[in-house]
Amino acid sequence: MDALGPGRADRPLAARAVLALAFGTLALAWPAIELGEFVLLFAAYILLDGLVALWAGVIGEHPAERWGFVAEGVVCGALGVLAFVQPFIPLALLYLIATWGIVTGVLEIIVAAHIRVSARSEWLLSLAGISSVFLGMLLLTVPGAGSPTVVRVIGVYALAFSLLMFLASRKMRAESGRATAERATTARSDVERAA
Repeated sequence: MDALGPGRADRPLAARAVLALAFGTLALAWPAIELGEFVLLFAAYILLDGLVALWAGVIGEHPAERWGFVAEGVVCGALGVLAFVQPFIPLALLYLIATWGIVTGVLEIIVAAHIRVSARSEWLLSLAGISSVFLGMLLLTVPGAGSPTVVRVIGVYALAFSLLMFLASRKMRAESGRATAERATTARSDVERAA
């Protein structure tokens, strides 16, 4: 198979969906989240998301997928550590999150272009990458927005990203089932012909 086989790639995507869902829900449900608390929440999210991206890179079968996921994992890890150790002023945090969105979004789009599972999976993964880039661009254009607004925008993005990752994961799992059934049918036919 020339790509992250669908049976393998769906697990990291599902894990990323769960992480984004948890992060987005906490960001939106935490009524009076302080900037310092949000920095820690964001840092924890991107560190964990980076680990899952590295996992996807390790199990990837196509070189472009492997380096794309690994690069995304490294970017997430570096920015997550930076968010933990560097005290941020609001504008610097905004630029950090915007940078993260743009860089990881571009990497997600590149990876999606190399996953040859199905047109729907590629489209969903590309849309997830586009949403990340859009988040980054949006945050760069509204640097004067207040912290509660930014937290809510990021929370909504995380929920949308979660949905896209979940749908891509389910589609890949379904494709994996079809591919397995097709291989079994072909193997049975070969055995019957040989008999």
